[in-house]
Amino acid sequence: LCDQMDGWLSMLAANLPDGWALAATGGYAAYRLAPGSDVDVMLLHPAKNVSASQLSEMAAMLWYPFWDAGLKLSAATHTKRSALELASRDLVTMTSLTGMRALGGSATLADTVRAEALAMWRRDAWDWLAKLSAANEERWFKFGDVASRLEPDLKDGRGGLRDHDAVRWALRTEQEVVSRSLEGPLDDLAVAASTLAAVRGELHRLTNRSSNVLPLEDQDAVAAASGFDDADEMMLAVSAAARVIEWTCGRFWERIEEHAQRVAKNRSRPRHSREPLGQGAQLADGEVELAADADLADQSTIFRVAASSAHGGHRLARSALLRMANTPTPHVERWTSRTRQEFLSLLGSGENLVRIADALEFFGLLSRFLPEWRVVRCRPQRNAFHVFTVDRHLLQTVVEANALVRTVARPDMLLLGALLHDIGKGHPGNHTEVGTRLVVDIATRMGFDAADVDTLRCLVENHLLLPETATRRDLDDPRTAQIVAERVGSLERLELLRALVEADSRATGPTAWNGWKSGLIDDLVRVTSEVLRGHEPAAIAKRDTKQFAALVRRFRDEAVPCLEHVAGDDFDVVTVASADHRGLFAEIAGTLALNAVEVVSADVWTSRDGIAVDRFQVRCSSDPDWERVERDLRGAVRQTLDIVAALEQRMRQAARLRRPTAAAPPQLEVLMSNESSTETTVIEVRAPDAVGVLYRLAATLRDVDLDIRSAKVATLGHEVVDVFYVDRIAEDRHEPVRRALMAALMRSR
Repeated sequence: LCDQMDGWLSMLAANLPDGWALAATGGYAAYRLAPGSDVDVMLLHPAKNVSASQLSEMAAMLWYPFWDAGLKLSAATHTKRSALELASRDLVTMTSLTGMRALGGSATLADTVRAEALAMWRRDAWDWLAKLSAANEERWFKFGDVASRLEPDLKDGRGGLRDHDAVRWALRTEQEVVSRSLEGPLDDLAVAASTLAAVRGELHRLTNRSSNVLPLEDQDAVAAASGFDDADEMMLAVSAAARVIEWTCGRFWERIEEHAQRVAKNRSRPRHSREPLGQGAQLADGEVELAADADLADQSTIFRVAASSAHGGHRLARSALLRMANTPTPHVERWTSRTRQEFLSLLGSGENLVRIADALEFFGLLSRFLPEWRVVRCRPQRNAFHVFTVDRHLLQTVVEANALVRTVARPDMLLLGALLHDIGKGHPGNHTEVGTRLVVDIATRMGFDAADVDTLRCLVENHLLLPETATRRDLDDPRTAQIVAERVGSLERLELLRALVEADSRATGPTAWNGWKSGLIDDLVRVTSEVLRGHEPAAIAKRDTKQFAALVRRFRDEAVPCLEHVAGDDFDVVTVASADHRGLFAEIAGTLALNAVEVVSADVWTSRDGIAVDRFQVRCSSDPDWERVERDLRGAVRQTLDIVAALEQRMRQAARLRRPTAAAPPQLEVLMSNESSTETTVIEVRAPDAVGVLYRLAATLRDVDLDIRSAKVATLGHEVVDVFYVDRIAEDRHEPVRRALMAALMRSR
């Protein structure tokens, strides 16, 4: 691409007058164009004897052939003085000029501008480095990490291509301390950057977009075009390359910052003080190093040094990591009690855990003790809810669990459960079943007794039990709490699972934990606790119907369906009072879908005199006109509004706007059980998300003469999981009902 651009622009620049120059800047100057990149160029002209018309004529000669061809030429026009003056106060312009490359016209002029910009860059090196460092921090905060994100920004994320550029710009200062701050050869970064650049190039080419974010829906195609077997293999390569850049650049900028602080304190050289941090570790110049007498024959030394670094907020010295990596650790197949204690101390270090654990694993030290970690390292998750790779998610769960250790009797079990709850991911089969087997081996290797091994097994086996039950089962049904109590077995484990669920959810992504979910889980924990204490479950949960009294009175006065909307922090609540009749739930669900209101959960209550109250927790993609929603509902109940036809039209509109995903496509599944409830049949439906799915399911249940007593509705990214409690039906009717629901789902695809 750069060669092609050079040929075209050099040909056009052949007609420039004497004393004019055309130069490449930015990524183009460094031969770093992707198909969607801007082609950055600068036209330099003399300061005198140049009229506005001549300048316009020259610019039009150069720019318009590109613009007319639809190419993304980003052009600027300057004199030498104006270019350098702008560069003196603008970081982006300065870094562009220091790498400027002549394309045509006066090469001397372009080379002079570049040389003078470099002189300015080097003269005020530490001011520019401070600005560059601040720009890095702002960019990292905004775009996150490339290595751990499921949809990474390949250019501007931490560990991305811009970090490689920033190091190259910093090295142009020719400051000795800057050169010394880079721990390895710059070529090592270039190799990693080439992986990201290749993937970014295919992303631009295939999508015909200039975005640097690699979204789930494009990963399969980009992987195939880039020569990978599948998207997972590509994302592993992207993550591994980004970690090399992130590791090297992070330490590079930390050292520069430390030197800048010393300069500010009038100390140009570091003080070579050494502060003991305990057995085998010492603090030297802001880094944790191994003491001369460190006993690497003691397997606990690695975690002790790492824990000292994490708790103190210090960097682990590369020399220490290399020395530990190059020294075999004896008998890691069986941990000593000291090793276990030091490892737990590391897990309890909070936010610094992620950085230190990544440093250990960069040299293969974490997986030396936990070989299972190699499978989850850099492992992508094809799930719309998750933000991070598996290993980062596990570490982030431990970080979140640190805030909850005072809520449980066994903090050690909580931290280890957080670290290992998804350890089965990356293996064939169900990750929970695989993880349950693995955690027994891991906990035994760590030296825990049989009771603790069983507790960890329980945490991994049941880490999804509380959220799935709370969001998909009727908490008013006594059987619900009994089932959970039987699975958990003790109050201590229930307490641990509650904390693990919150930590896991918070580490998953911004939409995975909210007040609604927290409230449901707390209700479930409360009723399950009563069962575990020996109380009768039938007396645990009672529905409070007093809150519906005002709405019921309004319905009695108006004799038409009445709707009440209450806005909330996480979800809104919509309550409908109406005369009870079969199909009412479907009519409400259809009306809400027609008005772009997404149902999260639903409960149904009917008074003794036949007044139904249906309560929905909802999300709104926009701000609906609730008076109109109420009018539509009344039309649906009176059958003056054709819900089916209206939804069909909305489905056609939504299909044109639907965003596909590269995650594993959801399967159509309908499960029915009489075991989960003592009074009702439970129907669980999994299906792709689509407009009107809940309405179609509810209408089908109406058509087969089943009343919905309650419903739990969840949208998991591209998939819905809807659970209905209906009139109890005999086993021989299950299959006809299931077929009817499957047919309804097929019509909604």
